[in-house]
Order: sequence, then structure tokens, then C-alpha cells
Amino acid sequence: MPHARKEPAVEHIGIDLGAKVCHVVIVGAGGADILCRAVATRHLKAFLSKREPSLVVMETCTQSRAASRIALEVGHRVRVVPTQLVRALGVGARGIKTDARDARVLAHASQRMVDGLPGVHLRGDESVRTKELLAARRLLVSARSKLALSCKSWLRGRLLGIRGRATSSHFSQAFRRLARAHDLEIPLGTETLLATFEQHCEQIARLDAELDALVAVDPVVQRLMTMPGVGPVVAATFRAHIDDPLRFSSADQVGSYLALVPGEATTGGKIKRTATIRAGCRHIKSLLIQAAWSMWRSQPTSPLVLWAHSVEQRRGKRVAIVALARKMACILWAMWKHERGYEPGRATTFRPSADLRLAG
Repeated sequence: MPHARKEPAVEHIGIDLGAKVCHVVIVGAGGADILCRAVATRHLKAFLSKREPSLVVMETCTQSRAASRIALEVGHRVRVVPTQLVRALGVGARGIKTDARDARVLAHASQRMVDGLPGVHLRGDESVRTKELLAARRLLVSARSKLALSCKSWLRGRLLGIRGRATSSHFSQAFRRLARAHDLEIPLGTETLLATFEQHCEQIARLDAELDALVAVDPVVQRLMTMPGVGPVVAATFRAHIDDPLRFSSADQVGSYLALVPGEATTGGKIKRTATIRAGCRHIKSLLIQAAWSMWRSQPTSPLVLWAHSVEQRRGKRVAIVALARKMACILWAMWKHERGYEPGRATTFRPSADLRLAG
């Protein structure tokens, strides 16, 4: 019987990424250090291309996606470890934390655990572009809100106010009309804030146009938008955040991934449920809760909303809204996975009583 060919030993490369310099530690299959050195970040690809195919390990950070793509291009396997878990692996143990030590800890953890080392999902290029577009829009919207609040404060200091939300250039126009009507001279600082507000409105409109163009050619986002309460921003954010529906085996995993499940503080045999877990991306979580509020108000007779009302009777409205957001997220995932539009009759098996339908 011929002997099986022995596979070459795999090296484990731990990298502590930096803006200018990366620290690299290479550990052999037996656990011994092979190399420890600093590599200029711009020369990282050239360095990795000279090594045999290995398992490259790094911590999640701004540069981790670009570094992981470089490692994959030159033939390595990659594992990007979540920041929340690196402490458990030994990074920063005993209050000692240096770049070289961090890289060594990652390399040795990879050597010990091999494929058992946890890693984050690396999103595709399309999802990354959408996330960057939405992040820029979110930043501008936040800045616009702060500018409007500052301008409203100037008016309140003069016992005046403007009704409505400041979401377009109509706010600045109304502001100036109100100031003229009361013979008030707008100071340079406030006038500068108004001009900046108008610029932000223009930039947000440009990003919205780009988002509409993306939605128009993306069948997944269009399908997700068939659910009431889900608009282009929520659908595009959900698509970019999940990236690949097949990486989840069940809807329960999706709800847990999005941190829309209650925490638990069980001790002494007494089970106690707490608020939703503190994990995941808070932005997508807040967007889904806003979508749940929108469905709650606009679709009072929807089977999903009637189910949420039954939860409200037992646990209160706030818990019911979070439960509705979780249910909506799970349905969005199922719609994407099975390529089906929203079907109210299939959304839930809950059948309300006559009293609940009348209350809704």
C-alpha cells in the first residue's frame, strides 16, 4: 500500500496592522517562532508574496479588509479575528501590549486552534461600496441635524421658533424670512451655519440620487422594499450588512446577529430576561426598529402588527416594537434567501381574536 503524501507544514502569520508599519510574526506548525520583524505597510504585499501559502491572522481594523485582500491575492488563507475576542486570545494580557507581542499572540493562537479560530465575514465589493455610500449619507444627515439645532437655538434665544423638521433648504429660507419679519440681523456665525446647512442638503440629495440608482438595478433591494415600512435606506443597509444570506442557517441566527434578541441574567435557578443584547451594529438595529414603528402606524390590520399587539398586551409596547423589528428582519432574510416578495399571509401563523382585531 503506497504511503500518503505528507502535506507541507503550514506557517501561521500574525500581523498587527498599522498606518505606516506592520509587525509580523511567523510561527511554524510546531509552535516555534520563525520570524519577527516590522514591515512597511506599503510593502506588505511584496513581503507576503515571498512566503509559502500560509494562514494569515489579523485583528479587525480599518486596514484589515485591504490587507486580507492582499493576502488572498498572493495565495494565503486569511482569518480576521473580531476585536471583541482578541483579549480572550491573550492580547494585552497582564497589562503588556506592544505591536510585536500582539502579532505573536495572534500567530500562536492560530497555530493552536487552526480552523477553530473565530473570524469575521469578509463582505463583497458591492456591499462595501453600498456601506460606504450609506455611511457618508448618515454622517451628513447627522451633521445637518446639529447645524439646524444650533440655528434653532439662536431663534429660541429671541423667543422665536420654526415648526417642522429641518430636512431641506426650505428650513434656511424660512429662517431668513422669520428674521426679516422681526427686523433681526443674522450674525455671521449663524449665517455661516445656514450656508453650510444648505450645502449639506445638496450633498445629501446627490447621495440620495446615487442610492436611487443603485436600488433601481438591484433586484434584492427592490424585493426587500415590498415589505411595508422598509424603504430604500433600510433595504440597502440590510443588504449591505448581511451581504450573503447563505451564511446564516436559520432566521434565529439573523435575529441574534442583529442583536434583536433579549439578554439573560439567570442565577440560582431564576430565569431573568433583560434588554436586547449589546452587540452588532447599532445603526442597522435602529433602522429596523424605525421600520417596525412605521409598519405599526401605517399597517394596523397587518397580521404582523396584530401579532405585535398581542406581545404588547403581555410585555408592553417597547418590547413589542423590538419583537416586531426582529420578526421583520427574519422575514427580510427569508425573502432574500428564497427570492420571494413580501406575502402578509405567510408572515406569521398568528391568528388574532376578534377583540384584538377590533382593538387594532
